[in-house]
Amino acid sequence: MTAEMFCERLRASAAALDWKESVVDAFTARQFRGRAEVNEKGLPQDVIGLRLGDYPVLVASIELGNLVDLHASLRSLHTQMVIARSYMAAEEVINAHIMLIALAPDPLQDWRRALDLAERDETVCRKLIWTPNPDDLDQSYALFTARTFLATPWKSALSVQSAPLDRNHGLVLRTLEKHGLSQDAAARWIGLASQIHDDPDNLVAALTTAREAS
Repeated sequence: MTAEMFCERLRASAAALDWKESVVDAFTARQFRGRAEVNEKGLPQDVIGLRLGDYPVLVASIELGNLVDLHASLRSLHTQMVIARSYMAAEEVINAHIMLIALAPDPLQDWRRALDLAERDETVCRKLIWTPNPDDLDQSYALFTARTFLATPWKSALSVQSAPLDRNHGLVLRTLEKHGLSQDAAARWIGLASQIHDDPDNLVAALTTAREAS
């Protein structure tokens, strides 16, 4: 699984949400917007810029394991993101993400700790890492996107067609009884308020009559 293949999945997920999605070469530029000097030092070599809906994203691969190498890779990606932000609209910057695909980790290394450290570091922007399961890529990708802005929890939520949306009737009834109305009078008040809602003068008169009758 490569960064390019990861990008294809991310773009497909955005398209499934009816979002506009595109590759943005400017996000991987080697110089800040409006500047002529090119900075090759300390920048990642294989990084791809995307725009997924309102979210600008840098996509790259990363090795989990050696913490020294990991921090060096993150510094490089941070530098690229700072450059990329100069090409973003002001309202986009807060939505910027770095999404990384982990190369097959060394089982002898503490790669889970490395992953946790990388994702918790939000110095420049939020970072999320997908560790593909070669035995079930689709499921592991679904678990990854469930942690991202591409999540669609409403698709798996149970729908209830007859859920009670308004439970105020009982509360109002108890409140009126608490303030001295009989149960029958309180019920009549609620009924009158529902029927006479455009004529406050007649409503007051009807409520008074209903209370006197009780």
